[in-house]
Amino acid sequence: MNRNSLPPRTISSLLKHWSRRYATEQTQAKQTQTRPKKSPVYVGLTQPPEAESVSCDYIGPPDAKSNLRPYVRHYDENETEMAKKLRLLRIEVEKWNMDFWTKHNKRFYEEKDDFIRLHKLNGSEELTADQMSVFYKTFLDKNRRIHLMYNISWYLKNFDMLTLAFAVHVQSTVNRFRRKP
Repeated sequence: MNRNSLPPRTISSLLKHWSRRYATEQTQAKQTQTRPKKSPVYVGLTQPPEAESVSCDYIGPPDAKSNLRPYVRHYDENETEMAKKLRLLRIEVEKWNMDFWTKHNKRFYEEKDDFIRLHKLNGSEELTADQMSVFYKTFLDKNRRIHLMYNISWYLKNFDMLTLAFAVHVQSTVNRFRRKP
């Protein structure tokens, strides 16, 4: 098990109690005689916090329509232009992703309801897993091109964010060395 991860019991209990909250992991140093250890402290809010007032990123509960967890991005007052560009790009990509999956899931559930309604009209009251697998396969085949274009766009957007994040990291490292005498 990873040192930074929680035991399975703790994760499941957190999920039960915090499923509808904006959460983040913050660390606190414990006072010990040898070396201070860091233990995670989970903070939960029922409403999304203001981006200006938080000291780290917050992850919200899953959106009902897209099933994606929204982020509240933290930013510093002394944020560089490049870091601001990265943060705004992340927000833009998250919005694009949220919009895509909202439309996709709406289309999926509408077509699924139509499929179930048509089978009920034909006399079969309950659908088997095999009958539903026909619908799933048909839906995936019909939307193959959309999924392919989404994946290509997603990879390109992530590559742009990674290169910009690398540039921000290099810039902050260079600035750190310039400040040291």
